[in-house]
Amino acid sequence: MLSYKHIFHAGNHADVIKHLCWLGVISYLKNKDKPFTLFDTHAGAGLYPLDSEQAQMNSEFKTGISTVIHATFASDLLTQYQSLCASYWDDYSYPGSPLLAANLLRLKDKLQVMELHPNEVTNLKNTLKQFTDSKKAHVHHRDGLEGLVAMVPPPSKRGAVLIDPPYERKEEYQAVVKSVSTTLRKWRNAQIIIWYPLLSDRAKGKTGLSERLVDDIVKLKCETLTVELIVDQKSSDTGMYGSGVCIVNPSWGIDKSLSEALDEFCQIATPAVNRIQWYNRQ
Repeated sequence: MLSYKHIFHAGNHADVIKHLCWLGVISYLKNKDKPFTLFDTHAGAGLYPLDSEQAQMNSEFKTGISTVIHATFASDLLTQYQSLCASYWDDYSYPGSPLLAANLLRLKDKLQVMELHPNEVTNLKNTLKQFTDSKKAHVHHRDGLEGLVAMVPPPSKRGAVLIDPPYERKEEYQAVVKSVSTTLRKWRNAQIIIWYPLLSDRAKGKTGLSERLVDDIVKLKCETLTVELIVDQKSSDTGMYGSGVCIVNPSWGIDKSLSEALDEFCQIATPAVNRIQWYNRQ
C-alpha cells in the first residue's frame, strides 16, 4: 500500500516534535570533528507547498510550524528549527526531515534517504538535487527499513537514523521493531529516532500498537528516552491525539534541549490542551 502522502500533514505538531528531535541529534553529532552518516527511512517528498490543495485540506500546519515561525524563543533548539524553516516559509513551504538534515551537513558528512512511493521519490530527487550533485546526499528508491538494514554500519561508524513510517498497516509496527533490532546488532552505537502516533479508540485495531512498539524497543536492552506531545483529549472521536519519539542511544543533553524546546512550543501552540509526557531513560 502506497497511498500515504505527507503533504496532508506537513508542518503539523507531529512534525514539530519529530524534527526538533532530529535536529537535536544532528547538532550533537556535529560537536565532534569526525564525519557521520544519517539515514532517513521514510523521506517523503522533502519539501511541501503549504498553499497546495492537499495541505490546505485540513491546514494541519496551523497547529505546528505556523505557530513557531514568527515567535521569539529562549530555546536554542527551537530557534535553530525556526531559522531552518524560515527561508522555506517565505515561499509558503515546509522542509521535511531530509531537507532539514541536508542543510546541516558538513562536507565530510553523508545523508542516505529512502522512499518507496514512485511519485514521492521523484519529488525527493528534485528537492535534494543540489545535495546529491555534491555527493552529500544519496536518494534510494527502496523500502526504507530494508534499505537501512542493508546499509549499516556506515564507514564512519558514527551517525543517526530517523524512522517515521505512516503506519498505514498494523504490520508496520512490528516491522519497525525488527528493523531496529537488526540494525543494533550490526551497529550497536547507532542513535535511532522512532516516531509514532498516539491513537485513540477511533483507530480500532491500531489502538495501543504504538505503546506496544515502545515497550518492545525498550526490551532490546539499549538506553532509551521517550517523549510524547499530547495535543488533544484522548477520546473515542479524537483519532491521533498526539505523537511521540522513542530515541535509542540518546545523545547526551537531548532530554534537556528537547524539554526546553517543547515547553516553549506548548506555550504558543494552537490546541487548548497540550502537554509533554516523559518516560525516564531506561
